[in-house]
Amino acid sequence: MSEPSFDERELILELFPGTDPDLLPPGEVLYYRDKEGKVHIAEEPLEMVLEPLEATPSTAPVLCEACLRQMSRASVQFFRFSVGPSGRRWRYVTLCRDTAQCNGLAEPRRLRELLRRSII
Repeated sequence: MSEPSFDERELILELFPGTDPDLLPPGEVLYYRDKEGKVHIAEEPLEMVLEPLEATPSTAPVLCEACLRQMSRASVQFFRFSVGPSGRRWRYVTLCRDTAQCNGLAEPRRLRELLRRSII
């Protein structure tokens, strides 16, 4: 039998669970949209699922919080995610509708910052 192996991130989070994500060695940050339209941002062991909200008519430009580009309201969508154990508090973010393109432009540290909002 082979012994289980652990990477650096797993060891640090096991021994020091409150470690700030900025202090952890970089891992792969996943950012994608599923078939239901929900957006997922994940970096082991954390995952955040954002629910899409209905579009509201407006002509004001909006900033995508992942890639930090300012775009028309038609190119951006509002999402929400629950915060805390009760699930009764929500935070809201704006992200590009085209998640694949946004993923190519978004920096991993920015995605980590969004992910951190779900646990703080």
